[in-house]
Amino acid sequence: MDGYFRSTVVVVTGASRGIGRSTALEFARRGARVVLAARTADRLAHVADEVRALGAEVLAVPTDVTAPDSVRALVAGTVGRFGRIDVLVNNAGIGKVGAAESATFDDDVHQTLRASLFGMIDVTRAVLPIMRRQGSGTVVGMSSVMGRKAFARFGSYAIVMHAVSAFSDSLRQELAGSGVRVSVIHPALTATDLLRDTDEAEMPPPFRHMTPLSADDVARAVVRAVRRGRRRVVLPRTASILLLAEAFSPRLGDLVATALTKRPVARMLGMSRGTTYHDAILSLPATG
Repeated sequence: MDGYFRSTVVVVTGASRGIGRSTALEFARRGARVVLAARTADRLAHVADEVRALGAEVLAVPTDVTAPDSVRALVAGTVGRFGRIDVLVNNAGIGKVGAAESATFDDDVHQTLRASLFGMIDVTRAVLPIMRRQGSGTVVGMSSVMGRKAFARFGSYAIVMHAVSAFSDSLRQELAGSGVRVSVIHPALTATDLLRDTDEAEMPPPFRHMTPLSADDVARAVVRAVRRGRRRVVLPRTASILLLAEAFSPRLGDLVATALTKRPVARMLGMSRGTTYHDAILSLPATG
């Protein structure tokens, strides 16, 4: 435990697994007092035990970020226990794969908006008055590389990740001078349960041979972003090539996205090292 975040109160949504769990544990290792929020109480209790084993204080609050009463209870419970909120990591969310012409596309967009965007907005709005009174705090938004560049068959997810990025960018400017900072994280494909039930053949083409980041990779990036006041983080760094190409020209961005469907190109950029997403998640316990 390095103690940098000692006594800092960190709220993590979607904390029962994947990036949320890893982020909670990473902050705990640095001395933070961690508040875990997720819908499933038994998985949340297991993560709470992991946090305690690291010697950190923890509060587990079963929370549905899409339910206003549940969000209010999370914030009230946190302030009642610790008296403040220093960091909010908005990680709760879902992802759907499917073409724009698929029968479920509309529903996919609505479900993802509700869980990944409006939930984030509601939790953030509930926490901001506390951070403003403190004159300090950090709000972290968990977006994606697709929050800047969409891939085929992932339109519903990309729509929402773009919205997460836009909300974060707008909020950062609104909070200028308040002492409250905003960071947005843009990880590439990560080895979490997000696409566990998606057939490999249905994956967006660049993802089929891409080696995913680990949840721990992303968690360490979140902690560094909060510690250093980073406004935007892209993971891995080579993914910035795609985003720079897209910023310069959509045609060039599409060319890079198409090139990433070729294993040699992805390998040259260090994004394909032989292990695919589905290979990686075979080692992860199913969470149901």
